[in-house]
Amino acid sequence: MKEQFEKEIHGLAQQIKGLHDMAVAVYTPLVDDICSRVAPMKDVEWLLDYMFGFAGDDERMLLLYKRVCRHYWEVYPEMIAWHIMEYRKEYDPESLPGYKDEDEQDEKDSKEEMEEIGLKLPKIVGE
Repeated sequence: MKEQFEKEIHGLAQQIKGLHDMAVAVYTPLVDDICSRVAPMKDVEWLLDYMFGFAGDDERMLLLYKRVCRHYWEVYPEMIAWHIMEYRKEYDPESLPGYKDEDEQDEKDSKEEMEEIGLKLPKIVGE
């Protein structure tokens, strides 16, 4: 049963990798084209929107995404800044000022709530 599960997971991973490879193959010429000229803002937005889902999972797509952002930074600064911020919020929240790890904060809040009602958690060695 474990071997079957591992085979299925491996198969899914291969399919995801194939999808990413296909995305890079499709988007590379689009990025080459849009970065060879000054395209209308809606075209740049469209491209970045569609690339967004891949940019957080694939270094190659992230490089293409950054290339578009760098090319259009001075042309459409507000739109590009918005796309950069959306990327950071979704895929790199640690880079944002005031970032708090939600899991860490949830754990701290739970401990505080338990202590307020008189429950004490046992100390774990090394803590």
